Amino acid sequence: MTLKDLKTDKSVIRILQFIILILLVVTCITVALANMDGALFLLTLPTAVVLVVVMAIQTLFVRDFYKKIPFYVLDSILLVLLTLFATWRKPPQTSTSYLYLVYALVLSEYYLSSPTLRDNIIMFAVNIGVYTIEYAVVALVSNTLESAFATSSQYFTDLIILILHFIMFSFAMTVYRKNKLIEKSMEELEESKNELLRAYDKLEEATLLEERNRISKDIHDTAGHSLTTVIMQTEAAKLMLDKNPEEAKKRIVAANVQAKNCLEELRLSVHLLSGRRENVSFKEYLESIVGETTNGTDVTIRSKIDDVSMTEDAERFVGNLLREGISNGLRHGRSTAFFFELKDMGNFVEILLSDNGCGADLHTFKEGFGLSAMRNKAEKLGGMINFVSEAGEGFEINVSLPGALKTGAKEEKEKTDEN
Repeated sequence: MTLKDLKTDKSVIRILQFIILILLVVTCITVALANMDGALFLLTLPTAVVLVVVMAIQTLFVRDFYKKIPFYVLDSILLVLLTLFATWRKPPQTSTSYLYLVYALVLSEYYLSSPTLRDNIIMFAVNIGVYTIEYAVVALVSNTLESAFATSSQYFTDLIILILHFIMFSFAMTVYRKNKLIEKSMEELEESKNELLRAYDKLEEATLLEERNRISKDIHDTAGHSLTTVIMQTEAAKLMLDKNPEEAKKRIVAANVQAKNCLEELRLSVHLLSGRRENVSFKEYLESIVGETTNGTDVTIRSKIDDVSMTEDAERFVGNLLREGISNGLRHGRSTAFFFELKDMGNFVEILLSDNGCGADLHTFKEGFGLSAMRNKAEKLGGMINFVSEAGEGFEINVSLPGALKTGAKEEKEKTDEN
């Protein structure tokens, strides 16, 4: 057994059990030698030997408490026999001076092995009861009732020792069991902490990936829309450069302004911002996107926007949807006119963006990165999105977002419920 093993609780208990076994051997030998002159010595010695053997077997070879129960029953029977053989027709105050030590040692092994305090109490009560009955029987047989004071004094001395022994071991084992429970709880707590840390790492990784996807979409929507407008303005300026230099100059200036706006929007996206300008309402923000497209171009955009505020995530989604829809209409549909509507329907916020482009056959149409991301984001927000188009009939985007995404929707609902 190594020094490290000795430091463990189970090793300490095993050492105590071996010490108890050795002390039991010494005590049983002492009891047997103290009764060599008696007629029952030939019964006392074998009983003591059997008791030691039984204790050795249960200590060395049996680890499970419930498998030890038959041995404890046998221990109790052997204790009764040993007491009767060693004290028959002798004064109790002179013949039981070592027997209570035998009881204490046998009970000590039981206290160390039993799993609960209740079991200790039951075993202690049974053995004290048996010990008391035996003491009274021995007193009667030896005719020492006339010396009641001496007899009762020895009995109560033994009883006090056994009670103190019970209290000491019960307290020690109760503390031991509580410590084991605390250690187990600490281990479980540590394991839970490690699981939470692992879950947090996975969540952090998933959040980082989601944020990267969001940033890439923001950059795609913002840069795609703005750069499409810049290209259209510079192409128009190139065509007008010879015939109408002043108009071409205006287009170049507008393209320059649009490029600066694109750069600013990209910076906001990289810094995980929403893309909205500070101190600007949601309606004004959407109108500014419309203005960026129509300023210096031949594109016409009619809009009807209700003055409603929504969560930052929802407003960013609507702004990106407007940019992406206009950019797709200009690049793929060769659109020249758009209609955008945002309507507050109470429980829902309805969004419509349509154009007069060449449209597409939805039976063969495949959603690209922009439209696919748009659909995923709408569903993530708890809304619905629908694309409507026919060849030569333009393209239409219909979105319905839940009213719960409106800023102050919860307070309005509570006020409505109170009324």
